[in-house]
Amino acid sequence: MSGGFPLRAYEWHWRTVARTLAILLVLAVMSGCSLFPHQAPAPIVDLSTPQPPAEPEVVEPEEPASTPVATQPPAEPKAPRPAPKRRVVVPKKPPPPPPPPVEEKAPPVPPPLLTTRIMQHEQIRGLLDSEIQRPDGKVIGRAVDMYADATGKPKIMIVNLAGFLGIGDRKVTFPWTAFRFNPATKKAPITFAIPTPGSNGASSVAKAKAQEASARPGSVNDIPPTLAQLIDSNVSQKNGARMGRVVDVLIDSEAQPQAIVIDLSDSLAADKRQVAANWPDLHVVSRNKVMQLQLDFTDAQIKAAPTYSPDQPIKIISPVVPPPEPAESPEPASAAVPAAAAASGPASGAKAGAAAVARPSKQ
Repeated sequence: MSGGFPLRAYEWHWRTVARTLAILLVLAVMSGCSLFPHQAPAPIVDLSTPQPPAEPEVVEPEEPASTPVATQPPAEPKAPRPAPKRRVVVPKKPPPPPPPPVEEKAPPVPPPLLTTRIMQHEQIRGLLDSEIQRPDGKVIGRAVDMYADATGKPKIMIVNLAGFLGIGDRKVTFPWTAFRFNPATKKAPITFAIPTPGSNGASSVAKAKAQEASARPGSVNDIPPTLAQLIDSNVSQKNGARMGRVVDVLIDSEAQPQAIVIDLSDSLAADKRQVAANWPDLHVVSRNKVMQLQLDFTDAQIKAAPTYSPDQPIKIISPVVPPPEPAESPEPASAAVPAAAAASGPASGAKAGAAAVARPSKQ
């Protein structure tokens, strides 16, 4: 068939029309039931002729009338924000400088208790049991004791003259000036000096005879009581306490005593050792008409004293005497005179006035 639509196109057109009519019917029924109020009827579109595509309309959704509009309470007026405060920067003061370090004072050093001087065994030699020889080298005996005067000067040496095989030994005294000392020698450090007449005339011969007479041995019983014995004598302290016992005297090459060796085991402290005390510190005092030895050592000084040993250098000690405390200064005489005048009172003033009235005037 010419001049009409093809069969397929015709069938599609009627189906479209039927579908459109069904939709319109449904819409009409729904509009009658007021399901869509305020909605305009849909336009009838002729689908038989082709229509240009319509531009889609933008429909703004409307809120349903039944929906209540929430009312907001009026906003409270906000207070005006204060102007920001200007920050004032205060310059910081520089920190104070650290205090200077305090110098810690060291604790005062206590004064020493002793003074010590050291001598070698070649310089001094013990007196006790030292051999005594003649100038020709023959040994005649041993020194056993010595005596000193009140000033501490040696005066007499006691010698044990040797006999034959110990038979005939006897103790005699000789003047201290009759001997020469040689501490460095190992044998017979003491030499008995026998004077010999010289060739200078009669004066030297008389001098030699005087020395020979003084060098003659004397009796022990003839020792005067004004001399003090050294060996085996007790030594006391200044307060009267017993310090120890003298066991030896150390002599130098000039025949001068340098130290006395004291055994402290006989002291009240019973210290079993020996010390060497300086000879010039020795005092010879008279107690009960007996000459006794004294050293001004305190207990602390004796305890701090080094030990004397024959195999080591000799440490000779002396006590340190503390300085005397300063005496209080007396009041000046100018201050004492007004005080005396004030103490005399008005009586002295009255006497002075009476004396002035009684004195006649010179005219």
